[in-house]
Amino acid sequence: MIKIASSVKISFMFPADWQTAFAYYSDIPRLVEHLQYIDLVPIDTMPENEYRLCYHTVELGRYHIHVYCDIRVELDREEHTIRLLAVNSFPPVETNVTLNSTSTRGYYSSEGKFLAAGEDETRIEYVLQMKANPPRPKGMRLVPGKIVDSVAQNITLNRMREIAEGFIERSLQSFPAWRDEQQGEEG
Repeated sequence: MIKIASSVKISFMFPADWQTAFAYYSDIPRLVEHLQYIDLVPIDTMPENEYRLCYHTVELGRYHIHVYCDIRVELDREEHTIRLLAVNSFPPVETNVTLNSTSTRGYYSSEGKFLAAGEDETRIEYVLQMKANPPRPKGMRLVPGKIVDSVAQNITLNRMREIAEGFIERSLQSFPAWRDEQQGEEG
């Protein structure tokens, strides 16, 4: 098994009031588009506000890692908070391992707090976490477990930072187009 457990906490300024920022980030399919290495997995029987995510990456140039995480979205307007909470409500994920790949179920969660920071600005405090214990690809069986876990932890922490930083950058870049679209619908 490879032990993956990582958490990243960041904050950033968003160029709109908190209600606008909250509405923008409440659309989970659009939100996930801004998460590098993470995609939505379509499931026919998804309950409302629940989604399956797939974290996928190629590490060390040859090992394909796939971690499937089921989440439920909670929009708390009173607390100005959007939470993605880990759930186990979808069909099970089979753990698979080959020479150069591994896939399993994991747990992803995040929380975004929207804090008014002026008339047209919001501070967003964002925390994301991921945990999983995929089996080692067979090509790694001669590498000692402690070394694999240490390398996996470093890689996962770096990937989580990449995801968070890329999310901020891409979501801020696409906000003006979304805002223009919303104003067009109102007018």
